[in-house]
Amino acid sequence: MTRIVHLTDLHFGLHRTDLVEPLRAAIRDIAPDLVVVSGDLTQRARAGQFRAAMAFLRGLGVGFMLIPGNHDLPLFNPLARLLNPFGAYRRGAARDLTPVVQVGRVRLFGINTADPFQWRGGVARMDQVARICQALQAGPQDGLNILVCHHPLEEPPGFERGETQNALEVTQKLTAAGMHVVLSGHLHHWNIGLGISDTVARPLLQIQTGTALCSRIGERDHGFCVLEAEATTLRAARWMVAEDRAQFLPDPPAGFGYQAGVWRKLP
Repeated sequence: MTRIVHLTDLHFGLHRTDLVEPLRAAIRDIAPDLVVVSGDLTQRARAGQFRAAMAFLRGLGVGFMLIPGNHDLPLFNPLARLLNPFGAYRRGAARDLTPVVQVGRVRLFGINTADPFQWRGGVARMDQVARICQALQAGPQDGLNILVCHHPLEEPPGFERGETQNALEVTQKLTAAGMHVVLSGHLHHWNIGLGISDTVARPLLQIQTGTALCSRIGERDHGFCVLEAEATTLRAARWMVAEDRAQFLPDPPAGFGYQAGVWRKLP
């Protein structure tokens, strides 16, 4: 079994300082094989915010995979945003904007959807998609393939804002090439198994995880997702903060099985 923690939207610089140590303690106790962070490590892409985010991640004592989000681009420096939009991210977090990581029989492909020409929206770049599709088709066919993106490829009901350019075309291409799961953030909203129900199966299992630490007014349901993958099954559990105990605790997991090219809910 491969265990992965999915974090997203940490927003260091506008984060809940009271949850940092409980979050670290929970992840260390889970002892995942990998921690995946799908963007928005920072609030304003400042050097000190990147230092705080990376200190937190390095303190987990486990390997991690990062991609940038829209908040990881400079907002108040338009020249840097235009000429070197990912310079601060590369200096402060990771040079590779599209990492590929294998852990056990799980391959994870990062895609960079942050767009310096939009503040909130993103774009799925077709050159990155083409490289991922080529790797999927050339690689082993008996494992689980996971895409990690900041902006979702499909928005849940109530969020139909069309914020990811090329999303439909990219979804079709990746699914045809053998992508199985998509992890995303950005919405600060939870949705595990988007569109899959007791009666509806889908070829792509999409998991949207809520913010772990962001302290903006109105934020709630802080947490992270734990994925446990084994053969053709995947279980995903929300770990949510119990405010009265300042502790992250698990919800019952949702189980999914992959067979004949589609995901179905498990009892």
